[in-house]
Amino acid sequence: MKILDTVFVYRLAEGERLAYHGRYHSHAGNEFEVHYFIEGEGSFLSNKAQFSIRSNSLFLSGPHESHSIVPQQVTKPITYYAVLFSLDEQRDASIYQLLIETLETRKQSTAIDAMTRFAFEELLRLSLSDQAGLRISADHLLASYLYRWYTPGSITNMMSSQKTPSAQPYIKKSIALMNANVRKNCQIEDIAYKTGLSTEHFIRIFKEEMKMTPYQFFIRLKAQEASAVLISTQRSIAQISEDLGFENQFHFSRVFKKCTGLTPSAYRRCYAVAE
Repeated sequence: MKILDTVFVYRLAEGERLAYHGRYHSHAGNEFEVHYFIEGEGSFLSNKAQFSIRSNSLFLSGPHESHSIVPQQVTKPITYYAVLFSLDEQRDASIYQLLIETLETRKQSTAIDAMTRFAFEELLRLSLSDQAGLRISADHLLASYLYRWYTPGSITNMMSSQKTPSAQPYIKKSIALMNANVRKNCQIEDIAYKTGLSTEHFIRIFKEEMKMTPYQFFIRLKAQEASAVLISTQRSIAQISEDLGFENQFHFSRVFKKCTGLTPSAYRRCYAVAE
């Protein structure tokens, strides 16, 4: 397996960017592509089948399979990752067969956990590294996730084992609130109140289900939003810090480096790609 390209597209809505990223295209005989949509609404076309784009939806495209985001049907700005990778039919026989079987059963569209956005951020950083060892680690990481996403029943089993039925609606609502308020200095107490739970109970069940505190999750969302703006716009670091509700630029830079391993300016230099 080898990752050939990894892209991040931020709030795609109209104009030349939409025309480019929404073009109808296919890839070579040993190439597959996964698209992970973080936000937005529209349609994803795979050959003649159309699938609705929703938050936390994952799409798989196979060799010679024409696919696109349908430009005319984008109703809310779309943010997504796409990873193009090649498989050797002999050396990667197990995972190759798994993905081919997935495509044959027309299971291209999969709903996955909100935590997946962090997995794609890591894939992006590793696959674009100038260190060969880290690029190889991205290949192995992607293989691991492909098995989790496409082995029959694996996503359902993982989600059911991690979340008790009573906790699911609270976690889902709280993450939606965090996403909606990612550009604000929202308090965890306010999110707990809006989900109908005491702060202590909310923090406890969130940590049990998501393996991190609500504050840690919210900060990671802010860091990811910042990373998108850094590589997609020319806004200054001070402006981005203010936009995302940080106390000051120093606080923003410290939090961002803790989450990504790089300062905002270093991250922009490493990953900003001209479209």
